[in-house]
Amino acid sequence: MRDKKLATVIFGQVLQELRLGQALTQDKLAELANTERSHISALERAEKGPALATVFSLAEALAIPAGDLIALVESRLRSAEKAR
Repeated sequence: MRDKKLATVIFGQVLQELRLGQALTQDKLAELANTERSHISALERAEKGPALATVFSLAEALAIPAGDLIALVESRLRSAEKAR
């Protein structure tokens, strides 16, 4: 069984890396994804997990397919679970 908190942490890490890789501030990503900066911050700090609609809006804002975003998270999650 997958650790939900670990998945949330990894999602936040991937989101932050993708955002920084595109030189986007949290404010700019929030604007592009039609959400609040505080929501982006909470996701990156793993204070909350993303809703499905949020995954799609973030992926669109980052100009990547939502499936690719999830695949990045899933790949890291598998690696982290193997390391345990």
